[in-house]
Amino acid sequence: MNFPIQFNNLENAVLPDRPLHLAIGMFDGVHRGHRAVLASAVEAARNINGLAAVLTFWPHPSVFFSAKEPTRLLMAPTAKALVLGKLGIDAIITQSFTPEFAGLKAEEFLPYLRHCLPQLAGIHVGDNWRFGRGRRGDAALLQAEGKKLGLQVVTLPRLEEAGLPISSTRIRELLTAGEMAGANILLGRPYLAEARVQPGKA
Repeated sequence: MNFPIQFNNLENAVLPDRPLHLAIGMFDGVHRGHRAVLASAVEAARNINGLAAVLTFWPHPSVFFSAKEPTRLLMAPTAKALVLGKLGIDAIITQSFTPEFAGLKAEEFLPYLRHCLPQLAGIHVGDNWRFGRGRRGDAALLQAEGKKLGLQVVTLPRLEEAGLPISSTRIRELLTAGEMAGANILLGRPYLAEARVQPGKA
C-alpha cells in the first residue's frame, strides 16, 4: 500500500498525465457505502492504466452552513488518508471549502474540475450527492453536464443495512448512543478514535 499523494486545493493538483477517475465526497468514516464509490473509481482507473483519486473538502461544509453546530467528524484527515491508500486511492485532493467555492454554480462545477484536472476521465459519486450553489446540482445534472464534456459519470445507489441507508450521520448517532456493534456493522470494520493520552496518577 502506497500512501496517497496529497494536494491542498484543485488548482494545486499536478498529477501524472494518465486518465484520472475521481471519487468525490467527504468520505467521513470511509464506511461501506463510501467504499462502494471508491471501489468503482479504483476499478475504472485500473482498467485503463489510469489513476484513482479522491476529491474531498476541508473544513466540513457544515462549518460554513451551520457554524453554531458543525458536524463532528468520525475520522481525522491523516487516518482517512491511510484508509484510502489501503483501498487503492493514488491521490487525495482536499479542496478548501470557502464561501467562494460554495458559490460556484452547479453548471460551472464540472468545467472547473476539467480546467484543474485536464486528464479527468470519470467521476464517481453516491446518487444522493449534491453540488454547486444552493446544493442545486444532483445526479441527473451531473450526468448531463458530464456528457457534454465527454466524461464518464458513475452514480452509485446508497447501500442499506436493516432497511435504512448507511450514512456517516447514522454512524454518529449510533456512537453517541454507545452502540458500537451497530456502528461497526455500518463501517465494515472496528471504529477507531485518535486522542492524546492524558497522564494519570500512575
